[in-house]
Amino acid sequence: MALQSLKGVGPKTALRVASFGDQLESFLAERSLNWDCLLEEALGELERLAEHGVRPVSIFDSDYPARLRGIQDPPLVLFFHGSLKALSEERVVAVVGTREPTEFGCSATEEIVTALAADSWVVVSGLALGIDGIAHGAALKHHAITVAVLAGGLDRIYPKQHEEMAKAIVDCDGALVSEQRWGTPPARASFVRRNRIQTGLSAAVVVTQTGIVGGTMHTVRHAAAQGRPVFCAEPHTDSEKNRGLRVLLETPANRLWEKLPAWKDAEPLCRRLGSEPLARPITKENLDQVMDALRQAIETDPQTVPSERWWPELGPPARRRERDEVERDDAQAPLFAISD
Repeated sequence: MALQSLKGVGPKTALRVASFGDQLESFLAERSLNWDCLLEEALGELERLAEHGVRPVSIFDSDYPARLRGIQDPPLVLFFHGSLKALSEERVVAVVGTREPTEFGCSATEEIVTALAADSWVVVSGLALGIDGIAHGAALKHHAITVAVLAGGLDRIYPKQHEEMAKAIVDCDGALVSEQRWGTPPARASFVRRNRIQTGLSAAVVVTQTGIVGGTMHTVRHAAAQGRPVFCAEPHTDSEKNRGLRVLLETPANRLWEKLPAWKDAEPLCRRLGSEPLARPITKENLDQVMDALRQAIETDPQTVPSERWWPELGPPARRRERDEVERDDAQAPLFAISD
């Protein structure tokens, strides 16, 4: 936390320096800063977090979620309120989609989450309006644990309409998590970046409704890059709100960069994904088979247990600020044969 308070020090540089404590003195000497003051400020923040029931877990801690640790750019510190155990369960699945669902999207989310709850899955989503809220609500209704990944600090429940839901998530053995510090308001870039945490915590990703443009497609891209299988509710009409589902279910994965704005610079990734469609369909009739496929995803998860050494060697201090991916995030919100 103290390292990331330094101007021009992003997560990658902070991780390299923290990994090699004997390099810290020379690293700080170049910046002529009062390191003791930064440490005191970080410790003071930890005390304030504890007063609000919020705990940080460092990437070096043994109870940091192993699956999340294995992604390419894991959060160095994850702040959580609620049950840390919920973040490390094997059966964890992300359920995501548009903020403005049709009746089809609402029905799909309810039915899929009901099936996931019956099979003891933890449901991860982003607490947004629409699909996210419906997924969390359905999980709570069916006594399944659910985890909400926030784009701002844990004192900034967004949207405000979901403050009661956030409290219920914590009260029912779930968790609220964020990589953002206490007091940090949600920003457009942090909505995009938080999506990698949703997929990173999960063994698989379920998309219940999405158009072509929006935050859901960023989430799917993170899932593909992390090797997480993607499942999509199979729509019955060609509604604009379902176009994203159609693309993911029908387009060869190696052509997605041509179809999806959020993937426009992902041609190398798409080539690695091959010529089959990225997503597998979910229908009323195949829900049992989907549950089997999800359980199999746990067995083949390449990143549940990270390698012994996954962080980079310490090189020269970074000379350029690391740039967050800033892309439009305008689609997260609440399967079947109900009219679109």
